[in-house]
Amino acid sequence: MNGMENKLGGPRSAVRFELLVLIVLVCSWHGAAVGGARNTDQRPSPRVDLLTTSLNQYRQFGAPVQERDRRGKFVPAIWYARLGGDLQVPHARHRVARPADPLIPVTLIVTKPSPGFGFGERDAAEVAALIRKKEFDKALALATRMTQSSPNDPSGYNLQGTAYLGKRDRANARKSFQKALKVHPDDAIALENLAQIDIQQKDTAAARKRFQSVLAKDGNDVPAMLGMAQLEFLKGDDKAALGWFEKAKVARPQAVDPRLNIAAYHMRRGNFTQAIDELTEAARVIPGNAEILNLLGQAQLADGQSESATATFKRLVAARPDAPLAYYRLATAQIGTKDPSGAAQSLTKALQLKPEFVDAAVLLAGLEARANRYPEALKLAKQVQSVKPGSSTGVVLEGDILLAQERYADAAKAYEKAFSISPAGAVVVKLHAARTRSGNAKEADAALQGWLRDHPDDLLSLHYSAAESAAKGQNKLAMEQYRRVLQKDPKNQLALNNLAGLYQREGDPRALETAEAAYKLNPESPTIADTLGWILVEHGKTTRGLQLLQSAFAREPKNPEIRYHLAAARAKSGDKVNARKELEALLANGEAFPQRDAAQALLKQL
Repeated sequence: MNGMENKLGGPRSAVRFELLVLIVLVCSWHGAAVGGARNTDQRPSPRVDLLTTSLNQYRQFGAPVQERDRRGKFVPAIWYARLGGDLQVPHARHRVARPADPLIPVTLIVTKPSPGFGFGERDAAEVAALIRKKEFDKALALATRMTQSSPNDPSGYNLQGTAYLGKRDRANARKSFQKALKVHPDDAIALENLAQIDIQQKDTAAARKRFQSVLAKDGNDVPAMLGMAQLEFLKGDDKAALGWFEKAKVARPQAVDPRLNIAAYHMRRGNFTQAIDELTEAARVIPGNAEILNLLGQAQLADGQSESATATFKRLVAARPDAPLAYYRLATAQIGTKDPSGAAQSLTKALQLKPEFVDAAVLLAGLEARANRYPEALKLAKQVQSVKPGSSTGVVLEGDILLAQERYADAAKAYEKAFSISPAGAVVVKLHAARTRSGNAKEADAALQGWLRDHPDDLLSLHYSAAESAAKGQNKLAMEQYRRVLQKDPKNQLALNNLAGLYQREGDPRALETAEAAYKLNPESPTIADTLGWILVEHGKTTRGLQLLQSAFAREPKNPEIRYHLAAARAKSGDKVNARKELEALLANGEAFPQRDAAQALLKQL
């Protein structure tokens, strides 16, 4: 083919892989996937933990590729792990997470032109650099000159098409890639880029034919394999997609993307050990790669390995000392290892590199507030407001800090301002809490119920209202509200768990089956195991109930309610010696908890 072969490792492979990366990168700039993290293990608490709130609220979450972004656009599946954001961390406490900020850019293979044509390596590299910097007009002008000087080389047309995509001009992008095919009918870059446009325009059949055409010429073409995986994801066949990723990994062991996506596949299913093994091998085969280290650290964090994640993110910082996100990642791991000082230093460095890095400022404000350094925390909140004047983020953060200071009236004013900027259920909940604690309970309740009347599908606010009703002893109202939540979200574990507890309190026979349903969804939750275990004990099924309570206590030994339930279950089973030991240990520290009086009475009986 006169130097024009398309095999990986051939003269044009570097240009080809560069362009495929560029085109998907361009597509991803125009939309990022968002997903919801469900609160599955949390009892309502009157205390605001600002650090936990900020850490979880601003932790990004990568959605499955079948989900759409806010503009209804599919995000390319093959870049799930890279551009789709971080993966879910278990027990995140806020239902909706924000899109990730891709601060560690895609690592691109150096662009090299096809031999024997008029333009040089410098021109092609310059166009690629301009596209990465989103300077699409300049990139387009230079790519057009390349097509004029070398009209028989498809590379210039491919770069031209990628620049058009950056300008969201799919029609001209398609024309450019079609011109590339006219001069070289088998050009894999043009075929794969046209396939991506087909996918964006929902013509997956055409995209599949193009990818298959490439693979018919070269069965080891990695970008085409990734494209086939993308199509399988869109079809909902995750296992078939995984098969393509595995094939791509075998075809090109040094390729980053197949390995990232294999790990992401396992992480989406909660198989963190498999993901860690995959990424550990990837880090060995491709040492120093920032994207691999980034995802490996996240997998370790999700698996509860904070120490290992800290070590990994330190390697990431060493590999990318200029990347603010690397220091942010390190900070999240350092918080997990109870190193707030180190986390604060990492976040400060991230903000030095990028003063407008809102997530870092929010997390640092949480650290400052937890250390009672409220002036410093408020200063950071004002900084967020200055860099994002049209957003409610900084104003909500200010309210959170004021609430942590127990300045309830001032916090309410901040939340009112935030609500005026961006009316949302999360702000309504915070505003209700601040107003209630400032002595305006009637006003707070009226505003919350008014919001729920106008927004009946806002499950966050409905959840909160149900918990408030239960706390006030309004059990029937709380049960009705939890049932409304479950009508919209039948597998909501927290609603099932709390409804089961209310049923038991009211003597409703549905208590046990409801608790069993919650446990079936999440048998690892100590809160859910405690609820089911206690209901079983009260129903006379002490043996299984005691087993569940022992399991719950092993996972959460500092929870006084679980320990009381365990002691009461031991007493009921006849094990008075161990029941007495549990109660004595429970009451020794003077900690207040709802069942303290009952625990004292039971101890006297024993």
